[in-house]
Amino acid sequence: MKHKSILVPVLVLVAVFTLGMNAFAAASATAAVPVTLTVSNEYRAVNVTVPASLPVHVINGTVVTADNAVIRNNSKVSAVQVTSVSVTDGTYRVGDYETFSGKQTIALKLNGCPTKGSGRLSITENAFPVIAASGSQALTYFARVSGDAPNADDIPAANVVFTISIVD
Repeated sequence: MKHKSILVPVLVLVAVFTLGMNAFAAASATAAVPVTLTVSNEYRAVNVTVPASLPVHVINGTVVTADNAVIRNNSKVSAVQVTSVSVTDGTYRVGDYETFSGKQTIALKLNGCPTKGSGRLSITENAFPVIAASGSQALTYFARVSGDAPNADDIPAANVVFTISIVD
């Protein structure tokens, strides 16, 4: 019986020290964590030059536009395409090119696509085809300006916004 009474406290002490050791070991551990690397070469930036401005001059009542406007695709590998064109009001209100009227109004026709008012043009793939890598596309435009245009230089009459996307 004496052996049993001594054995129980010894076993209790062994258990306490064992638990203490496990707790000590758990407070400091080393783990190897893999670093996974993923490389994707699918990122392609649109690298295009559009005209800095589309000048319109009214000379003695005749509207004159530039004949050298160009959209250039500066990418060496990706084709691009104009996917949207919007014309918004500036100092002048954007009007309907086909039924032009109004005061302080301007209307545009870009590559054959006329304004109907301020907003998006209805463009076609024929008017704005795919531009090959390192290629360019002429931008032909015409304007109608109301007769109340004052003598002035560089009036920001309207804004043209081109949206250009990479063609897959």
